[in-house]
Amino acid sequence: MEKTMTDQIIVRGARLHNLKNITVSIPKYKLVVLTGLSGSGKSTLGFDILHMEGQRQYLESLGLATFGVAKPAVDSIVGLSPTISLDQHLTNNSPRSTVGTSTEVYTYLRILFARVGHRPCPNCGQDVPPAFDPANADWEETDGPAESADAIPQETFPCPHCGTPIPEINMAHFSFNKPEGACPSCTGLGVVQEVNIPLLIDETKSIRAGAVLSWDDFYINHYGGTMRAAAAHYGISLDLDQPVQDYPPAQRDLLLYGVENPRFRRHFPTIEPPARVKDARVEGIATS
Repeated sequence: MEKTMTDQIIVRGARLHNLKNITVSIPKYKLVVLTGLSGSGKSTLGFDILHMEGQRQYLESLGLATFGVAKPAVDSIVGLSPTISLDQHLTNNSPRSTVGTSTEVYTYLRILFARVGHRPCPNCGQDVPPAFDPANADWEETDGPAESADAIPQETFPCPHCGTPIPEINMAHFSFNKPEGACPSCTGLGVVQEVNIPLLIDETKSIRAGAVLSWDDFYINHYGGTMRAAAAHYGISLDLDQPVQDYPPAQRDLLLYGVENPRFRRHFPTIEPPARVKDARVEGIATS
């Protein structure tokens, strides 16, 4: 099939920096790699010519001033589209920073889903269309849609199929940086950090025999007594001479996670933990 002008970018007579009157044809809609020796003009062609001229032409097409953005030293460029550049330098070391948050793409997607997204009814399971009607929107009365759409909704609307009240959704429900939208396990980071238990404890041994690898005799006596007092608080026994691998689930969770952690409190949901350390408030070796 014969290629048309829109299938490729043609640069004629490029003579910027180390490029000496170079003419090149670059296919569009493909992954193209510029390779060559250092100083051969790869960055000049990719950034100083294609990227900068793509931005200049885009701004010019919108009627915006392009003062200070000079045309590159080429005879002509044909088939060039608006360009973006994603370089390898980090501008934010926050684990919550992504390409979407660093640009406005993420914000626009949150607006889109919050305003026109469909969802199943929690009662009947049928499709519930968005309560927002774009025809009634008045975007000019605010500085932008983000601020109003991020507010926590207080109203509900009935499911069109079964009438069940359904809370309205907003941008916060689609943000991993807000409690409404973040995963409760990883809090929106996408990574869950867990303690490597075998590095902390040898479960074939008892506490008194050195099961907790970081405890010497002083800590064995000190924390061992506190843990026995905590066990008594909950009406259970704790044998310091029994191998940890033989502990019932409650005693093992007490040793690993302490009295405040949900993994231990699930065993005694109606008993409040001790208030102070001297009253047998144990943190646990995996959480301290």
